[in-house]
Amino acid sequence: METAIIITAVSAFISTNLDDLFLLAAFFANPEFKAKDVLLGQYLGFIILLILSSLTYFLQFIVPSQWISLLGVIPIMIGVRGLINLNSGTSDGEKGEFGYYKDGQRILVVALVTIANGGDNLGVYMPLFASMNSMGLFLTASIFLIMVGAWCLFGFKLVNNQVLGGKIKDYGHQILPFVMIIIGLVIILKGWV
Repeated sequence: METAIIITAVSAFISTNLDDLFLLAAFFANPEFKAKDVLLGQYLGFIILLILSSLTYFLQFIVPSQWISLLGVIPIMIGVRGLINLNSGTSDGEKGEFGYYKDGQRILVVALVTIANGGDNLGVYMPLFASMNSMGLFLTASIFLIMVGAWCLFGFKLVNNQVLGGKIKDYGHQILPFVMIIIGLVIILKGWV
């Protein structure tokens, strides 16, 4: 029984978080985000998604998926703001595209992007959790939290890889605003298609 739960949990996590791996790599590549900001923000956002998944199972019959997809506006706004600052001619010594965020706010930015990008998580986790008993739910949530740490480590290692890391670090901060906007648009479109 536990083996089936473990396999299901790992499969559900990987299938719903592949896109997060690219976001994590982009955040880790941005020198304005400390690794702890990304790690704490990812955990905060994911824990909120777990709580929402547990609670919103009952709300799925009330709240249309189109409304949930409007969360895509959050990464779009963050991406547009990043593009504006990226193109404002700031030098390396000045604030970059995320320099206007204080330390605690960077954690919230990562958390908000994680939540906004979590529509597929909600769609998978709600029915999954509804089909489990309390032990299965606890085991699945525990595995998910371990996987978040592994995902963060993998994203960090990807950025610090000798082959890919240099390119990601050189261009990741320039690509991140575009990635945010694209992910936001995909989130919105998924809800309306």
